[in-house]
Amino acid sequence: MPVIEYFPYKGPNRRSDVPVVEVLLNFEPGNDSGFPRQVSDIRDLLIKGGILTLEEVFPEQCLPEERMAWFASLLVQTALLFQRKAGHRVSYFSVSVLPGRNRCLALLEHEHCDVGMTAVKLACDLLTGKRRLLAEPFQMFKEFAADRLLPIETWAITRAARRRGIPVTHLERNPLRREDFDEVTGGKCIRPNGLIMLGHGQHQHVLDGTFCIDRSEDFAGLFEVASHQSGIVLRSETGTSALDSAADTLLDRLFPPTASSRIPIIAITGTNGKTTTTRMIGHIMSYTGRKTGMVCTDGVFLNGEILTRGDQSARIGHFKVLTSKEVDFAVLETHHKGILHDGFAFNSCDIAICLNVTEDHLGEGNIETVAQMAEIKSALPERARQAVVLNADDMHCIDMLEKVTAKKVWLVSMELGRDQLYERYGEKLTGCCVLETINGAQHLVIHDGELRAPVIAVDSIPACFGGTAHFNVSNAMHAVSASYLSGVDAETIQTAMSNFTASWESTPGRLNVFDDLPFRIIMDFAHNPDGMLKICEFVDRQEVAGRKLVAFAGSINRTDEVIRQMGRSIAGHFDIYFCKEHIRADRTQPRTVAHLLKQGLIEAGVAENQIVVRKYGKEVIFEIFDACRPGDLLIMLMGHVEKHHLPGYIREYASAADRH
Repeated sequence: MPVIEYFPYKGPNRRSDVPVVEVLLNFEPGNDSGFPRQVSDIRDLLIKGGILTLEEVFPEQCLPEERMAWFASLLVQTALLFQRKAGHRVSYFSVSVLPGRNRCLALLEHEHCDVGMTAVKLACDLLTGKRRLLAEPFQMFKEFAADRLLPIETWAITRAARRRGIPVTHLERNPLRREDFDEVTGGKCIRPNGLIMLGHGQHQHVLDGTFCIDRSEDFAGLFEVASHQSGIVLRSETGTSALDSAADTLLDRLFPPTASSRIPIIAITGTNGKTTTTRMIGHIMSYTGRKTGMVCTDGVFLNGEILTRGDQSARIGHFKVLTSKEVDFAVLETHHKGILHDGFAFNSCDIAICLNVTEDHLGEGNIETVAQMAEIKSALPERARQAVVLNADDMHCIDMLEKVTAKKVWLVSMELGRDQLYERYGEKLTGCCVLETINGAQHLVIHDGELRAPVIAVDSIPACFGGTAHFNVSNAMHAVSASYLSGVDAETIQTAMSNFTASWESTPGRLNVFDDLPFRIIMDFAHNPDGMLKICEFVDRQEVAGRKLVAFAGSINRTDEVIRQMGRSIAGHFDIYFCKEHIRADRTQPRTVAHLLKQGLIEAGVAENQIVVRKYGKEVIFEIFDACRPGDLLIMLMGHVEKHHLPGYIREYASAADRH
């Protein structure tokens, strides 16, 4: 029998525009044991369980001949049947055999993720022979599903909104907590599973089925006939048509031809540079007067004010912006984990950016290769409607061009010029941002068709450190491109970027410089081999009177080899290496994170007397400070938790030094 894994996407996702349960079936080569031999075997059990009648057709769609696909199709059609018989209005499914593997990927629609998951579990038990009697468990399933059923009007409005491309969010299920409802509904009572939001930001309307909460409008009369005709489970074509007509009428009133249901969304993904690029775009938008909601690994920000701290770069954080009526523009950092596990908070974005795809987070969530990671991240550019901005210096980003359907395709390159980009990618390319020398200085230059527009000199962007921070030059080019494509003029972009610094206040943990002590400290969040190598290249370009020291840590959620590679990537660039144990390290000797980093350094030729292994803590940080001399440069590569402590440690150490 196959090994079956499954989990739900709660909204639009990398697999589908509708919420689905993803089912992955792993088949052992040549092992057919336990397969149901005939569809009739399953059909008989469904009839005996009172789920099917003799007259009903099952499965509704023909099964493929290929054995793995045959089983997968039978499984998901059975799970769909369970949901429909429990009143849930679902129909979509798909099955595909993964190339070169004994695996099948199946998808089935759900109206409620818990119901979809339970239906798959019941179908798995049936098809694998674990369950032969269905009457009692299916009755329990029906009761469970009934508590999570969308009211018929809510379902009809959801269906109509999706047809029109209007964003629709089921608020009661997620993302809002029960205690948040009063704020959204104005204290009005809502029905179970009935609360939905149509539209985003300032264009949204919140409804409890047919009651428009935010406008105090009652549309119940639109659905009266349809509801009586159709009952709880829609089988009548007449009833379905009447419901659709009523829902369309409601949407016409809420969103007439001149009214928008959306706010502009810029979404950013990639391995390195996401947060900095997101903050750059948010900074530019602050100069336009737009009411901007921004999400990044530092938190959720509304018009520059912090709403929620911590990493919010996934669906739940995006919802916090898109459900705010104060917002008319959204800038959303998008982590691969959010794409992989939750899906999207939006059915489409206006502009999508992919900065790069490098070796990081491999070994998590069945992601074994950089190519697999690139496939996940590519789901974001595929959802862009107006424009996509891709890094032409990263071939994984270039490979995404094939599936892009946005109106404009924009490339960014630090290595190639405008003519070279058009020569290679002219069929797809509509514009680009490149580096050009003007009056002896490098400038970010936009090429939009025949238009050539120098935007800003690299030296004029403080966060680029005179051009020595190459990664921030690239981040700036992506931010400038996306801002320009969203309608911001070059002069405003220039003004904003000339005031964007890499300070603790602007981009905490991203190339922050501290000059409070006799030696210079630069803190950064580099946490993978590629990011660490780029920091090393940056350090190599700095003029340093004294020595170069680095304190860095690995992460417990990386493989041993990746942690050793972090050590190898940083080797040869510093005089002293402090290998710190991760704040949450839970490995046992001798394979702790710090010792794996040390192994990597030694493998790359670093002398053992240059390496110091320490645990994490304030005392260790002070010990590292004690090792520094005037004129030294200390690079502190800190994690999400650690980075918040360092400014305080520096102030405390400086205060103690003053007292002595």
